[in-house]
Amino acid sequence: MATTPKDAPEAGTPYLPTPLPEARAFAWADLLTPTQRGLRELFSWLEAACEDGANAAGTSTEHLSTSLLISGARGSGKTTLLLSAVQALQDWKRFVGGPGGPDVAALSRTLARIERRILWLEPLDLEPVPSQANLLATLLVRVRAALDHPRHAKGARGESSRWASSILEEGAEETWGKLDHLIRDASFMWEDIPSTTDARVRAEQQIRASEIYANFQPRFADAMEDVARTLSMPRFGASGGDQVLLVLPIDNVDRSIEHLYNIVKLTRMVASRHLWFVLAAGHQEFQRFMERSFQKELIVSGQAGIGSRGQEESLAIARRQAATTLRRALPPSYRIALDPVEPHEAWRFPLDGQGESLGALLRTMKLPRGKRTEARVLDSFADLFDLEGRLTPGVARCYREALRTDGTEAHEAQAHEGEPLLTHAGRLALTLPARTLQDLWHAVRREVLSSVSPSPGASAPEQGESAVRVATEMLRNAIDESDLPAWASEQLHHRVLRQDDQGRVCLDLTGKPIHRSKRTSLHGVLRGPPRGPGGNGSGAHDRVLGTEVHLRRFHDVVLVLEDSGREAPLPASVAGWFMLLHDVLMLFDRPRVLSADVTPLEMSPEMVVTVHELWAGQARGEPFIQASFWWTPPAWNTFIEFAVLTAQWRAFLVRLSKGFLTASDGQDAAARARLVQAAWVENICSVAGGALGRWDWGDARRGAASALEGPGLAAALAPYEQRVRDTVAELVTRIREHSAGYDRLWTAQVWLRDTLPLQVLPELALAPDAPGLLRQPPGQAPAGGGWDLLMKDWRALAPRLAAFRQQRVRDAVNRSSAAESLRQALGAGGGRASDTYYGWLDTVVEAWFAVVDHEGDPLTGVVLGTTSPGDSASAEEHA
Repeated sequence: MATTPKDAPEAGTPYLPTPLPEARAFAWADLLTPTQRGLRELFSWLEAACEDGANAAGTSTEHLSTSLLISGARGSGKTTLLLSAVQALQDWKRFVGGPGGPDVAALSRTLARIERRILWLEPLDLEPVPSQANLLATLLVRVRAALDHPRHAKGARGESSRWASSILEEGAEETWGKLDHLIRDASFMWEDIPSTTDARVRAEQQIRASEIYANFQPRFADAMEDVARTLSMPRFGASGGDQVLLVLPIDNVDRSIEHLYNIVKLTRMVASRHLWFVLAAGHQEFQRFMERSFQKELIVSGQAGIGSRGQEESLAIARRQAATTLRRALPPSYRIALDPVEPHEAWRFPLDGQGESLGALLRTMKLPRGKRTEARVLDSFADLFDLEGRLTPGVARCYREALRTDGTEAHEAQAHEGEPLLTHAGRLALTLPARTLQDLWHAVRREVLSSVSPSPGASAPEQGESAVRVATEMLRNAIDESDLPAWASEQLHHRVLRQDDQGRVCLDLTGKPIHRSKRTSLHGVLRGPPRGPGGNGSGAHDRVLGTEVHLRRFHDVVLVLEDSGREAPLPASVAGWFMLLHDVLMLFDRPRVLSADVTPLEMSPEMVVTVHELWAGQARGEPFIQASFWWTPPAWNTFIEFAVLTAQWRAFLVRLSKGFLTASDGQDAAARARLVQAAWVENICSVAGGALGRWDWGDARRGAASALEGPGLAAALAPYEQRVRDTVAELVTRIREHSAGYDRLWTAQVWLRDTLPLQVLPELALAPDAPGLLRQPPGQAPAGGGWDLLMKDWRALAPRLAAFRQQRVRDAVNRSSAAESLRQALGAGGGRASDTYYGWLDTVVEAWFAVVDHEGDPLTGVVLGTTSPGDSASAEEHA
């Protein structure tokens, strides 16, 4: 939808604000897709109404639904749709423009059929109309004005068609008389008789109103048939019949409960096949205001319940009454919803070419530039929206395929080569109503032009402040226009969003006010071979019954605001702009996100989990435990790093064949698990490195692709694991040379020291010989000393790593369903219940280590770089 003034200043000149209309009509090609879709549906409805009116002449109008609801969020284009519909019906050839595809041709045929059969009445905007206005008289006056207008209308071929006096004789004059009579009676039909009126006069007026009401609807239906017949004469001739259909558009129906109640009352009072109402309102507000109007009616009539229970009953009655009324007046099939603009279309906005696209402007807006490794890679604001520059071509192709095949992200199915690969935050932020998208475009353009030509005498702002201003403005607007409860809006506006001592925007996340909820789905399962009795140690009561590695597709993150026991999920637009603002503020040399924790949002995705089934015979009450160990990436502090990691992993899952996961190709389960493990480590190293992504899968001779495309997995696995070890060593060397303190490289260093050694242990690894990934063959350590430095750190941290391993097992058992069942069974038993639970927990943990470490501690072999007895036995089995 075009929104840019034709005389907009060119880039390089100072930004000058230009007045913009709130809404206006556009040609078909300039409309956004949701508005086009709504208009097409509206015209189809009107065509069906014309046919129905012609075929059902003379039938009863009782219980007739003649209203359509154009629903959508504020600024979604409802008014634009109504104004564009007028333009289309006035001159459909100009509206449609040149020849288009099949959809445009079908639209042209529809408009050609209904152009002369639809008479669009003067729109009724309820926003400036007083709540007590007589809407019935307002409608009748508009119908009479339409009856007067055809005296100067054009005929079928555009020539002047002033009516001949022979046409405007008895029949036409009788129609005007019927309308005038109805207008005079409208006050009795609509307005209440004042209680201050004299009793006798009041009684006479009530009798008069009752008489009018008794036959008003038949008289109105008869008058509308005459109006339709009269309006058809200049269009179709004297024998044209009653082919004209009148349409009254009513905008801003949801401005107040009085307006909404009166409109529904009006549509039920004047039902006629020759008159249709097109209402524009937000669906949620429409439903909610209707409930409030019935609730108000119960209160005014004194029928509302007393006390909390009575209020709940009154609210339930009002809700049922509202639902029944809406189903009668506006059945669900009579509603046309205007969806938000999809993010890829928003990226190309504006569509008419009058100005740079939003995506191009975002690429011009710079992010903070500093010493942090993130800031060296991410250059423009667009880099937080678009993943294209972070993925290699092969990974990007598989990721696009993942988006197309994932039903939960069907809107991305239109994405094709050349369009941006939007991050999750970018998709949420750019899924906007049309007016909000227009505001975003102007805000970004304002900042770009202001940075090119700053105001005279103004000091140059710090690089990145323009992105902060845009993200803050959009976040505050999203909060104000959302359906968040009042306490949540206040919390975000005044507690989370704040200014520092220099007046700069910052995010205060101390106390973890915002938590996250993840949404994932299972992609595939790798099942480990069943353990024999000898593989479970000498304990007669403890056994590992089964082990699986679950590969999961990560979909999105739902941010949840919490305060004093209350919680509210952040709406999509609020969450998207929050994540973008968070990342911009984290890119400054002194990050402007206040938090006492390293990862306040717990942003780590859950993409791979190893699930063990343990039988602990000595654990009374719950001996069967299913423990889940999540594969955790580094605790990065921006959303963009996790976005790159998850995108590359989803692409890798697409790259894996189904046969690879189901073992139908005969591949050994342990070897396949080792490949997945090596790929996981390489993916993390690619994100932690200087390129922030760009994971190279290699080809048939090297890399992960060689293990998937080559003649056999067994032959390609060892060279690929060596490649991963070399990548880890290079990353350690880079950390030593380029880390600027607490940045992405420093976070990767913490993961390499504390988590990588545990990655190959039995808790996470499916293969018994998994520690081989971290065992460097003699004489093959890469130059630079990175691997030796890492091994030195592991040896120094060996006791700490052992404690981390034990705590990880305790946490997994504590999260299990068996632990939850035991806690519920024990209830609030005080100290004795607590002692019982922790005794059970200690027993299960001891059982686990007795089973998996019966041939020695595998961590010792990893730290020392040696082969444990268990690994030797496993190697002999596979030999």
